[in-house]
Amino acid sequence: ILTSIAVAAASGSLHKIRAVERRMLDTAKRANLAKDQFVSMVSHELRTPLTSIAGFAETLQAGWEDLDPIEIEEFLGIISAQADHLYELVEDILLLPRLEAGKLTITPEVVDPAPLTHRVVSLVFPSGGDSDARVAMAGGTTVLADPRRVDQVLRNLLGNAKKYGGEEILVDGQEIDGAYVISVTDNGAGIPPADQERIFDHFEQVSKGDDRTDSGVGLGLPIARQLVRAMGGELTYSDTFPHGARFSFTLPLAAGGGARVA
Repeated sequence: ILTSIAVAAASGSLHKIRAVERRMLDTAKRANLAKDQFVSMVSHELRTPLTSIAGFAETLQAGWEDLDPIEIEEFLGIISAQADHLYELVEDILLLPRLEAGKLTITPEVVDPAPLTHRVVSLVFPSGGDSDARVAMAGGTTVLADPRRVDQVLRNLLGNAKKYGGEEILVDGQEIDGAYVISVTDNGAGIPPADQERIFDHFEQVSKGDDRTDSGVGLGLPIARQLVRAMGGELTYSDTFPHGARFSFTLPLAAGGGARVA
């Protein structure tokens, strides 16, 4: 009887050990798959602007004397825009591990978000471009935030609105419950309920797979949320009526200064 009990106990333990091994193998496989997908996605996203920069640079080098000045200006503009896009991709990729490790320095300053917002909007939506954004934000209110990080958050949200939003984009700011709330609203298709929290996960996009036509590695919103939280605020999504998307983030009202590490 004792032998039977011992054999049964050993068998049960063996089954548990094998179950743990299977779970560990499954976790390792998922991790490797995620790593492979990330490397593939990043490689594709980096290759696209690099190919464009190299192609237009070679064209200019080979025959700039024969090109019309308007064409030269157009090619240089494309090279500059693609270089900016490449820089933003690399910044996002390098910023994520620093945020997760808590090693990103946040330097709060007393700053008026209105002029900062107007400047970022003018950069993302230059005059004469294909799309435009309207700012409804009065100056005079100050917040305690890192202006460089606020700039990054706004660029991410405005970039998304430019890619996915409709023809109307509004940026507004107001004091609510002791904090300053900045919202970026568009009248595009919005985000399905099932995806409204997933978009804040790393490497996640509503449009995924080989048929994905939008650029990016799915880091913009997760990084924006972590940056806002590091400054003492929160970034959220909500639907707009009758359709569209609204991303809102809070910043603490100015009450002091200093520097800290997130």
